[in-house]
Amino acid sequence: MVSNYETYLNFTFEILSGILKALCKETGECHEHGAGFAWYQRGKWGAKRVGKPLWESPELRQLINWTRSRAMILHARRATYPQYSLQGPKDENSHPYVGELMGFRWVLAHNGFIKFNRSRIRIRPQEKILEYRGSEHILSSYGIDSEIFFKIFLYELRDFGGEEPLNVIHVLENIIKSELIEDFHSFNMIIGSHRYVYALRYYNEDYEGMAEKYTMFYLIRSGSSEAGRALRKKSDEIDFFICSEPLTDKKWVAEVRNVREGFPEEKWEELKNKQIIAIPIANPQNYKIETID
Repeated sequence: MVSNYETYLNFTFEILSGILKALCKETGECHEHGAGFAWYQRGKWGAKRVGKPLWESPELRQLINWTRSRAMILHARRATYPQYSLQGPKDENSHPYVGELMGFRWVLAHNGFIKFNRSRIRIRPQEKILEYRGSEHILSSYGIDSEIFFKIFLYELRDFGGEEPLNVIHVLENIIKSELIEDFHSFNMIIGSHRYVYALRYYNEDYEGMAEKYTMFYLIRSGSSEAGRALRKKSDEIDFFICSEPLTDKKWVAEVRNVREGFPEEKWEELKNKQIIAIPIANPQNYKIETID
């Protein structure tokens, strides 16, 4: 979420928790292997990660209920690694990951699977070390593919330089198309810098079912809209939401109304494959959508 005001995310947290529980119960698709929350305040990102399901974490619930921010990211993890492995449900393996570039903190949350070319990189999971381009990079996780991608991205962005958002788009495109990537299911991710929040939808069209599995939707909610009034927003408030599910659309509105009775159905737009949104923090109305070829 990106807003032009410091605002809360507690309503979204409650409906997301309800939807995740419903998905787990009804389809067996359980995002129960960890969760995390990142928030932007005074030009810096903070983050809290836990190794339990989003809806079972009193720490995250309390933090979200007390946090006001112009940009926030929530992630619920469904691990592709065995639960008993080093990369299983642990605080360290949950998203969002935090990194530093030129004195500024960046964050990343990812949905998908990435297989790297091990002739180009080396991972030492037990030591939490990534070896890349002749140097060692300290990991916070036990070698999760998402954090490895994040470390490579920050390294390449530092090397490339330039100005946001064009440099971010260029570096992402270069990595995705490079020989570093051996295979992937999806690069769906949210990235936060000190200036922007980025949302990328990029799934592998060579695999069946990826388009349905790796979706990305966005919604712009104004304070003067029916939903904005129901949430008692300021009339000139603009909240920009990005999510893998259209949280308040007709698909999930019944779950939403379990949290807030009579809440209006909202229409979400679906991001197309290989599209990336760049949203300026505090100025979400000035967002741009580009395509990574």
